[in-house]
Amino acid sequence: MLGNKKKAAPVNGAGTSESKAIDPLRNLGVQEDEDVKLMLQGSSMVKVRSPRWQKRRTLKLLDDGVTIWCQSHKTSSRAKELQSFSVTEVECVREGCQSEMLRRVAGSVPEGQCLTVVFKGPRKSLDLLCQSQDEAKHWARGIRTLQERVENMTQKEKLDQYPSRP
Repeated sequence: MLGNKKKAAPVNGAGTSESKAIDPLRNLGVQEDEDVKLMLQGSSMVKVRSPRWQKRRTLKLLDDGVTIWCQSHKTSSRAKELQSFSVTEVECVREGCQSEMLRRVAGSVPEGQCLTVVFKGPRKSLDLLCQSQDEAKHWARGIRTLQERVENMTQKEKLDQYPSRP
């Protein structure tokens, strides 16, 4: 009878568009990257806005491989909008006390543990103090790696992987 014969399942999901949407990290080729693994686990950092305003935040890479969630206790809709960002929104990541704000607190914090996420457009930069120099390096390299991988994707790959993104 026609239609009764079962098709053999593709090995490792190869050849199915469904599998592409299932594992974005594999599609980006970063599932074994140590920096990305650390980012997926999340890290507790200190967000620095001034020498006096410093709040503990947890940053974590979400399973889509491009969105970084920043835990906050704010409840306004504007604050909730700013609780996450895509690596595609990042202009650059600066390691050390490179921002004006981090330079002001440079004497009281280890420079190697600092990093600044600079965004494209009007969004304020995110100055962070990590718990260790290694953690800061992992996050800086991880964001750069993810940016590079997304930039190298074809338009079709981007649409297959992130159908709701522009």
